Amino acid sequence: MVRSRVAFYALAALALGMVALAPARLGVINASSAAISFETPSIVDPIHTNGEPDIAVDPQGRVFNSGPTGTGTQRSTWFGSVDGGHTFRVMAQKTVPSPIMGIPAPGPGGGDTDIAFDRSGKQYFSDLWALACQRVATTGPTNPGAHDEENFLGCAGSSPGSDRQWFAVYDPSPTTPNQSAYRTARGQTPLVYLVWNNLVGPGPNSGEQWNKSTDGLTYTNATAGENPPGTGAMYSPFGGDGYPAIDQVTGKVFQAAACNAQTCGTSTTATPGLYMNIGTPDSSGNLHFLDDNGAGGQDLTKLVHIADAAGSPDTLFSVLSMDSGRNLVVVWTVSNANPALRQTFVSAASAASGWRTWTAPVQVSDGSTVTGDATNVFPWIKAGGPGRADAVWYGSNLQVDPSSHNNQAWNVFMSQVVFPTDSTGAITGAAPARQLIKVTPHPMHYDDVCLQGTGCITSQGNRNLADFFEITIDRSGAAEIVYDDTSNKLVQPPNTCTVQAADHCGAGIITVARQSAGPGLFGTAVSGRSNAVVTGMNHAAGAALYPVIGGTNQPGMDIRSSRVTVSSNGQFLNVSMQVTDLAHPAQTIAGIPGATNLQYVTRWQMGNTVYYAAMENNALNQPIFYAGKQQTIDLCSVSACFPHVLTYPEPGTGPTFTGLAEAGSITCPSNGPCTVTVRVKLADVGSPTSSSVLESVGGYSLAAAIQEGAEDNASAQSDTVPLEIDGVCCYNAKG
Repeated sequence: MVRSRVAFYALAALALGMVALAPARLGVINASSAAISFETPSIVDPIHTNGEPDIAVDPQGRVFNSGPTGTGTQRSTWFGSVDGGHTFRVMAQKTVPSPIMGIPAPGPGGGDTDIAFDRSGKQYFSDLWALACQRVATTGPTNPGAHDEENFLGCAGSSPGSDRQWFAVYDPSPTTPNQSAYRTARGQTPLVYLVWNNLVGPGPNSGEQWNKSTDGLTYTNATAGENPPGTGAMYSPFGGDGYPAIDQVTGKVFQAAACNAQTCGTSTTATPGLYMNIGTPDSSGNLHFLDDNGAGGQDLTKLVHIADAAGSPDTLFSVLSMDSGRNLVVVWTVSNANPALRQTFVSAASAASGWRTWTAPVQVSDGSTVTGDATNVFPWIKAGGPGRADAVWYGSNLQVDPSSHNNQAWNVFMSQVVFPTDSTGAITGAAPARQLIKVTPHPMHYDDVCLQGTGCITSQGNRNLADFFEITIDRSGAAEIVYDDTSNKLVQPPNTCTVQAADHCGAGIITVARQSAGPGLFGTAVSGRSNAVVTGMNHAAGAALYPVIGGTNQPGMDIRSSRVTVSSNGQFLNVSMQVTDLAHPAQTIAGIPGATNLQYVTRWQMGNTVYYAAMENNALNQPIFYAGKQQTIDLCSVSACFPHVLTYPEPGTGPTFTGLAEAGSITCPSNGPCTVTVRVKLADVGSPTSSSVLESVGGYSLAAAIQEGAEDNASAQSDTVPLEIDGVCCYNAKG
């Protein structure tokens, strides 16, 4: 398949602007009158950025995130949350994380990541390295993150290249009806499929490489009749860059992609558009695909036609999801020379039709410059109950080429789609109801979203968002959307946002928006935290675990609350944090190997800028209080340089100690937690007024090996950065 991107991975991003707290409900077409809204967005990691963030919820309700930090670092991030996706911690990988190596993920890595689970909660993780091979890992179901096991696929030079790997886990419950030859033959489950896009291979499209495993660590070729890609005349199955779907009844796998003269050659007479391949497992779990002609070649006319398209429907990406009624739902965004036609569509097919009869495409974006949804990129979808799905995408306020430089403003949009179903849960083919919502409270990116892959480096295009973001749902059916917020315009000095030849500004802060009201995907209303302005947030005691899963609570890092208030004379922000014990810093430092100082940081965004207030202490109990603007350290990859590490520098000597000294205090009553308060001069944090909103305020306790002002490119490359031990996130406050 000719690919829109043959790429390594970048990260980060670009700019911000307007302040608007509540996500906007843009329109309802034959939909429920209950408006969908979202909580205050949460920050996954106050230190690291990544591109292409993914999100997944395990059967126990724990939320996980991962994403690449780029081939320049050869590692990726992997985080877990035990509080519903409000705060996250670094997952242990082989060794317990330390302050010196906050993300000790061993190479190779740094590219696409994916996360999946079986019914027990065992987690499967994959990481792409340099378009050459994968690193795979698994965790135990009861204590994920406390330990893992790892392996490498094709990293010894046997692989001809790969990209965009995804999992599909076949793990039916004993009560699930059986129409699978593999299950009938008593094949071992869970059966884990790992698929990636071949970079080289025979035939008109390089196709997909499907692999299977019963332990998540050792994989073998899973395509019946296919040699390893690039080794002979055997075909590689037609497939796409997007996420596949799997049916737990039949074990069939599904993948959608564009088929036209460019991607499929002239061997098919099919109308150009969106097509789907279906792989059916045999008794050994090997997959037999529709386009296998049985003679070592490929017959693309056997593919399932989903929809015609006025341009490629495979522009990052076409994605499939299966609901609980076994209906497949697909989302795609059209690429067209006319930006007004770059819109997002959905369609659905039922198991009763063999997933071969698809509904007429329905446009779920509104194409409006007024709402800011004029031009779309990066669709994703998640299905829930029968006929129900949430589709998301990035939409810009201008009808211009996404790769062009027009200072366009981008937001996350979601459309909840409800297809009518019959008594069996199968879709009827009638037109769906739709509810369109702007999810982000402010634009999360500005200017271009470069769609030229590794060619972005030659065109000076911004690829800090990389190529996708994701949506999933929790156990209540509430949407959880992870995206990169690059609106901060951060860039490592001396570069600026006005000249971006090789270093692109905008740190891709990993952000999660969780649905808090309105109908969820199981047909009932969901609930969650309000995004209204408040003065602070409390936090449960005992969450400052080191290591984060299975570790011991650290009283000196155990955050109990975060508060931001304006002083009575209106001249200061009083930024406070309650911590169980601040009176014994030497004891706290001794409990975290490698730490030399402790940092208690409160961060927020106002307008285009991230500000912070902090207290730092050492073993001699010599606290300092300071505030300022967040800074960044930029590292480089094949797609240019971009912010990788976020810093909160102290006051001091040298250009990187940009913090400003403030007054502060620590009080420790005998009958309760200690309180640290930083009395911040308003001018030091952007001079907020009574109408200013401090967005996504979060408080964090960090253990560090060096001061943040002393961090440089070498320390960022080695990940010698602070390690979050506890956090409380997030709320909106008044300035």
